[in-house]
Amino acid sequence: MSRFCGMQLMVYSAADRSTAALSPANLLSQLAESRASGCLTILSQDVSWIFYLHNGNLFYGITSIDPFDCLERNLKAFSAEIPNIDRPIRQQIRSLFEKQEGSNSTAVYQALSWLRSEGFINQFQTDLLIKNLIKETLESFLSLQTASHRFLALDPSLPILTEFTVFPLLDETFQRLREWSGLSEKVYSPFQRPYLFSQSTSNNKFSPEKLQKLGNLLKGYSLRHLAALIHQDEIKLMRSLDPYIQEGVVFFREPQPPFDKLPPLLRSDLISGNTAIAGPVDTSNNLTSSPSATARPVKIVCIDDSPIILSELRRFLDEDRFEVITIIDSVKALMEVMRIEPDLILLDVGMPNVDGYKFCKVVRNHPNFKTTPIIMVTGNTGLIDRAKAKMSGATDYLTKPFTQEGLLNIVNQHLHK
Repeated sequence: MSRFCGMQLMVYSAADRSTAALSPANLLSQLAESRASGCLTILSQDVSWIFYLHNGNLFYGITSIDPFDCLERNLKAFSAEIPNIDRPIRQQIRSLFEKQEGSNSTAVYQALSWLRSEGFINQFQTDLLIKNLIKETLESFLSLQTASHRFLALDPSLPILTEFTVFPLLDETFQRLREWSGLSEKVYSPFQRPYLFSQSTSNNKFSPEKLQKLGNLLKGYSLRHLAALIHQDEIKLMRSLDPYIQEGVVFFREPQPPFDKLPPLLRSDLISGNTAIAGPVDTSNNLTSSPSATARPVKIVCIDDSPIILSELRRFLDEDRFEVITIIDSVKALMEVMRIEPDLILLDVGMPNVDGYKFCKVVRNHPNFKTTPIIMVTGNTGLIDRAKAKMSGATDYLTKPFTQEGLLNIVNQHLHK
C-alpha cells in the first residue's frame, strides 16, 4: 500500500496496456524520481487530469473540467497580488485562447505564456498562479480510485515558465485534504453550493441582520467560486459557515455540472500519517511497494549580498538536519524562494537593487509563506529598524555580528513553534 494514500489507482500503460495497482501519488513519485519529462494524462470516465513535467519537476497541471473557469477563478482570487489583470483582460484571454470544441487544457498554458510574454504578470505572479493550478489539480487527482494514464512527449518548443518539485507539492496537497476532511461530513467537494435555508428562521442564535447579510452572500456559488470572489481561503470560509451548518441554517447542494464529475475529496482515514517520500521509488514490477522513510532536512534559505556572511551562515548551520541554500543575487532571490519553498528564511536588510523590508513584505503576502519564519539579519540595532522589520512581516531580528550559538538559538526557536 502506498504511504501517500489508501486508495489504489488501476494504471494502464499507454505503451503495453499492462495493469498494476498503484496509488496516484506514487505514479507522480516514480516520474519525479526518474527525472521524467513529458505530459502525464490521467483519464477517468469523462474527465482528464494533465501534468507537464520537466526533469521530474512539475511545471503545469489542470483538469479538463472547464480549464478557463479555473484560470479565471485564480486570477480573481489573486487580484490583490495580480492587479494588472482586470475583467477586460480576462475576457480578452478567453476570446484569444478558449476553444469552442476540443480540449482547453493546453490552451490555458498558452494563455499563461502569453500573459508572461506580454508583461501582464511577472515571475512571482506566474509562480503563484501555476502553483495554485497544480495544487488544485492534485487535490482531485489524489482522490481518484480508478483511472488509466498515458505519458507522452511534449513539444520541445514549449516554454517552461516555472518548475516545482513534486514531493513538497504532494505533502501540501495531502495536508489540504486533511483540512477539508476535518470539516463537516456534509462537505465532500469544494464545488458544493451553500444555501441559506431561510432568512426568516426563528433561530435565536443569529440576528436578522446576520442572516440577511449571509443570504445576500450565498447566491448559488460553489464554495470554491465564492472564496475566490470574496478573496478568502476556502477552509476559512467553511469554518466561518460551520456554526450556521450545525444549526441547520445553511445547507449544501451538490456541485453543478460539469464539476459534479470530479471525485469526492479523499477522506482523512485514507491518508497515511506520514506523507513524505525519501529515496528512490521502486520502479520494479512490484509497483505498490513504498520506500523507507527518512526525515527530510530543514530547508533554510540565506539571502545576503556578502559572500563572507553567507559562508559564515553555512558554516554555523553545518548540521545534518539543515539543508542550507545561499543566495547572493538579490534580483533572483524572490524566484528562488518560490521555487525552493524553504522552512525558514534568513534575510539581509541592506541589499543592492532590492530593499530587504520590501522583499520581506512581498514574500509574507504570498499565501504559501504566511507562517514561514523570516529572520532579518542586519547590523542596525535601533528601535526604528526593529519596528520596520516587524511592520514588513519579519518574524524576528538577528543583529551582526552574531555567534553560532545565537544563530542556532533563534533558528531553533522559530522552527519549533
